[in-house]
Amino acid sequence: MNVVMLLHNDMRGDARVMREAETLSSAGYEVTVLCLRGEGLPDIEERDGYSIRRVADAGSATWRQPARKVGENLGRTAKMVAAASELKPDVVHCHDTDTLPAGVQVKQATGVSLVYDAHELFPDMLSGHGRSLPFVQMYWRAIEKRVVPQADAVITVNDSRAGVLRERYGVSAHVVRSVPEVEPLLRTDRLRAELGISSDIAIVLYQGGLIGGRALTRLAAAMRDVDDAVLVFQGAGSEEPAMRSVVESQDLADRVILAGWVRPEELHEYACGADVGVVIYENTSLNNYHAAPNKLYAYLMAGLPMVASDFPGLREIVIGEDVGGVFDPSSAESIAAAMRGLLGEPVRLAQMSDRARELAESRYNWGMESQRLLQAYETLGVGR
Repeated sequence: MNVVMLLHNDMRGDARVMREAETLSSAGYEVTVLCLRGEGLPDIEERDGYSIRRVADAGSATWRQPARKVGENLGRTAKMVAAASELKPDVVHCHDTDTLPAGVQVKQATGVSLVYDAHELFPDMLSGHGRSLPFVQMYWRAIEKRVVPQADAVITVNDSRAGVLRERYGVSAHVVRSVPEVEPLLRTDRLRAELGISSDIAIVLYQGGLIGGRALTRLAAAMRDVDDAVLVFQGAGSEEPAMRSVVESQDLADRVILAGWVRPEELHEYACGADVGVVIYENTSLNNYHAAPNKLYAYLMAGLPMVASDFPGLREIVIGEDVGGVFDPSSAESIAAAMRGLLGEPVRLAQMSDRARELAESRYNWGMESQRLLQAYETLGVGR
């Protein structure tokens, strides 16, 4: 069976799409990913048993230039449709809402099966990123309302987002979590050694973008009330100047370290050397409220107990699996209390660490989760 995936990035580092494409290829499907061009990247690439074709450009207009933006979207959609139709697929697999216009055109023209893979609650995500012009939300919601019910299979990343899709569009989504491959648990002091953190100081680790909607300045400020611990941020983004201002103005240089961007392949090693991980989102959108980020499961793989925003998709894992505590992200006091609650019980913290790693090895890894993807494809009734 010929599967064409549609993706609106350059496929440089989209771990979820890479894993799905490789899984389907290994199971006997012929997989081609149609995506966007990127600087220094070839238009055609073979990778891990599947093909990548970069067939369109990202565009430069913003939604404050609506006519130009829509024109760019239509042009990109036309190129995706032409490239997909030429490949004569049996299935067109749309990664997120911005590829649905192309996917549904291919389905209507050729009768192929349509898979909608909702990595995000897309219109809500745009709102959470500050792109909240009302007509932008209306534009993408209208597309979802028209197209999602036509999908032959719907996939999303956790149960709570599946519930939102069911309520909005009457669809029953397959849950395929964004979990990592099994990696060895490393006994490493690299993080501590590179940052000069003594062995009697606990390390609380945040890995991810330093962007809005994540209460990062509040997270830093919470360290005023957490003794014998250092909060390390590994990441970069637009919030960094505000975070540095908080650290300086509140005299937190000995408790908060902004360590900068880290190569993705090094994140696991660093996480293995921390004591507690942080997953934090503000309730700025429904997408944030139902978040299920990769790092939630990456921390489990590193045997890292965690504190997280008390939202459904996070609570399901952190509290439901007994691997940490939750907090109100609007309150620095609540964040600090959650950290103290874990760090103040070293025996329980060690038990949670063992539990986190056991869960990663036995359940929350791609070797297990990939079977859910294959089961979703079996429902399409198209032979390999």
